[in-house]
Amino acid sequence: MKKNLLVVAAAIMGLAACLTSLSAQTPPQALFGITLFGNELVLIDPATGAATSIGSLGEPVTGSGLATRGNKLYTYNPTKNAIQEISRVSGKVLRDIPLVGVTGLKGEGDLAIRPSDGVGFLFSPLNASAQPTNDFYTFNVGTGIASRLGTTGVALHALAFRSDGALFALAKGDSSLYTVNQTTGAAQAVGNLGLKPGSPIGALAFGPNDVLYASIDDRLYTINTATGAATVVSQTVLDFGFSSVSGLVFSLGAGTVRNMAARVAVGTNERVGIGGFIIRGTPAKTVVLRGVGPSITTVPGTLADPLIELFDSQRRLIALNDDHTSNSAADMAQIKSLGLTPQNLKESALIRTLDAGNYTVHIRGADGGTGVGLVEIYDASIGSGSSLANISSRGFVGTGNNILIGGLIVSGSAAQRVVVRAIGPDLATFNVPNPLQDPFLDIRDANGTSLGTNDNFGTGGQTAELAANGLTPGDSRNSALIRDFPPGNYTALVRGANPTGSTGVALVEFFNLTTDNQ
Repeated sequence: MKKNLLVVAAAIMGLAACLTSLSAQTPPQALFGITLFGNELVLIDPATGAATSIGSLGEPVTGSGLATRGNKLYTYNPTKNAIQEISRVSGKVLRDIPLVGVTGLKGEGDLAIRPSDGVGFLFSPLNASAQPTNDFYTFNVGTGIASRLGTTGVALHALAFRSDGALFALAKGDSSLYTVNQTTGAAQAVGNLGLKPGSPIGALAFGPNDVLYASIDDRLYTINTATGAATVVSQTVLDFGFSSVSGLVFSLGAGTVRNMAARVAVGTNERVGIGGFIIRGTPAKTVVLRGVGPSITTVPGTLADPLIELFDSQRRLIALNDDHTSNSAADMAQIKSLGLTPQNLKESALIRTLDAGNYTVHIRGADGGTGVGLVEIYDASIGSGSSLANISSRGFVGTGNNILIGGLIVSGSAAQRVVVRAIGPDLATFNVPNPLQDPFLDIRDANGTSLGTNDNFGTGGQTAELAANGLTPGDSRNSALIRDFPPGNYTALVRGANPTGSTGVALVEFFNLTTDNQ
């Protein structure tokens, strides 16, 4: 999760919009998996069986299964004897819910939560003495109170509820599909999967339209609930090293804007690079800020010795850093653990935990120097509940390599709906000298493919949604686009619309409209 981090941008204070009106978006259902021994949350394409990692749980969880309730993900940790909530964005364990009334469960069991009332069910093939008792339990996901219902009579390895409340299970021993009595735990055979007995059973999940999916022998299958017959979706192997997928569930996806930055032509006085960002929600968010110059090798004339300064909403200086090695040993270790140590000794970095609110970052030459620099912000506490909701960056827009470039990374399991704006003429209202008179916006993906351009925001066909979110620019010459950004890397290029190359000071802004980031 720390690799291939794209630099991305921050939002200027004073033009940061009020976010209370931003509309929440409902992401689509996603197929989540959890790996056995590898302790990763993964995202699986139900059409192809292809899987990608979302992130590590951060602790060992063996034979745990996966269940959902209220768009939250839960697993069972037999080592802790606890139900655990998992972030859909980062994969990290958010909290433990200790089980009360049951201890010592062993083996590769599973759990499922009934959609109608949230009652949880847990199966374990072995007891504390490793005897094959095939016990069946019910539990309360809120309190953790559990009680034994009985025995299934057969070693089950996967559980899943259909939308009508029927509980299905798979057994490895006879390679068959079963239904389970939710009062006694007794299992009733439906039919054979058509696979050899003993085939490794990983997990079971009902998807849209009550299609039953299963992870069997590290491949994705669909199961006929009337006959038990299994049909392979793809020969793609659901395998992460030695750790295969052992839990499946469909739940709403969630995502967040993870990293943001802007590349600016840093000058002096009013032409220093200025960025700002808004943190929304609780708890306080840990962020890493960086000022990068010498390690930018793609353009000439980089800022030789960047210095960054962090201000709060009252314009009080919170922290500054010239060379990142001047940080405390503890801060340096934390930055290093996130894979965010700058490449050059002259580059700057800060790590801070900040409450919800508005913040501003300045990047300038420590020695009064000028050149192309990057101001960056990284979310170091993804999936915690709080989020980076708005970022902007102000810089001088020149021509050629000296245009203003912003970017963002979306991470997690669902697209984020984001407003991207290029603001020039409105800056005159804030007494910013030499504003860019006619900004032009071009959004591109990680391959450099343009996802949309806009000159004047009124021509984009999205004025109603801009207005509904309180994000209509003041001057008609400003640019804006609204897009759904799936997880990935994106850039926003801002230049003058005049083909001969108009110049001036401009803002590039990102407003995240999606609020589900857990």
